Amino acid sequence: MKTVAVFLMCLAGTWAHMCMISPPQRGSMMGINKAGADDCALVTGPCGGRMPMPHTGIALMAGENFTVTLQKNLDHWTSSSPGMFTINMREGEEGEFKQLAMIKDMGEPSLTLYSTNITVPHPMGHGMATLQAVYVTKNPQAPAMFYECADVHIMPRP
Repeated sequence: MKTVAVFLMCLAGTWAHMCMISPPQRGSMMGINKAGADDCALVTGPCGGRMPMPHTGIALMAGENFTVTLQKNLDHWTSSSPGMFTINMREGEEGEFKQLAMIKDMGEPSLTLYSTNITVPHPMGHGMATLQAVYVTKNPQAPAMFYECADVHIMPRP
């Protein structure tokens, strides 16, 4: 019985835990005010296994600043190898992501909110883009990376 309890405690600490608050992530954000929420536990790249929702995204103006807000839903920090959060963007649903910002994980507690400004890139194509947040834990006791994405439409400057 003691072995089962230890196993369950270890398993609980290995789920990915990050949510994207702004812009709103794909899917729901149920229970994000409790550490370990299922909607913040997405480990499949590049977007947590969630499909695009292009008609629900927000519009951003190319060249403008936009504030991205993330929640560290469950802390996976380790002093020997601190991780980070990256904010990345790609046009449409294909191709490589380009890193726009990085936030160091300094061991803040679970449920901490992080905000960073990005400059919205100028679109090369039709303007639909994927904004991605990745929690890179660098913790051998946790999954390597956790993913969230938001669908955005980039408007050209007038």
